[in-house]
Amino acid sequence: MNEFDKQLAQWQSAYQEATPSVDTNALIKETKKARFKLKAKGALDLVLGLAVSVWCLTLVIFEPLTTYQFLLFSILTPIPVAFGAWGYWVRQKQWQTQALDVQSMLSFKQTQLKQQLHYWKVSLYGCVTLWCGLLVLAVFNVLMFSAYTLWIIQLLINSVVVFVVYRRYKKLAADLPSALAEIDNMK
Repeated sequence: MNEFDKQLAQWQSAYQEATPSVDTNALIKETKKARFKLKAKGALDLVLGLAVSVWCLTLVIFEPLTTYQFLLFSILTPIPVAFGAWGYWVRQKQWQTQALDVQSMLSFKQTQLKQQLHYWKVSLYGCVTLWCGLLVLAVFNVLMFSAYTLWIIQLLINSVVVFVVYRRYKKLAADLPSALAEIDNMK
């Protein structure tokens, strides 16, 4: 063995020791599983958004509503389907990653984590905005029609939804730096 072969062997040995071992089969399996989950969640977002919008549209068309209620449901009708379509689009961008080399899969996982946090942030803002709108409606209906029970129950139920979305966002935001650092260590 000449001097160059010894040097090459040392470099290869040093490279292998410095490179963290990644179970590529497990990573491929996890990436495929994550893609399937993204597709399912995207489809669920879209279908549920469409269902809520169809329900609102049904109320607008078939129920005798006051002008105030008609305007309210007309404004609310496109919001759920628009949010569902946005959620589907965000997830579709993620699952279309085609490369299956280790670096691409690790980058896919990082992007997935960042997009997940962004999704929950937008969801939180949307839920808070809808809750504030519901609060305005509740105050209006309590003052104009003395309808207390229905609106208090709706505010309480939606407060739970806002709280759950807030907790999920905060947990993801707290976990993101360590998850990204873990992936960076594998690169």
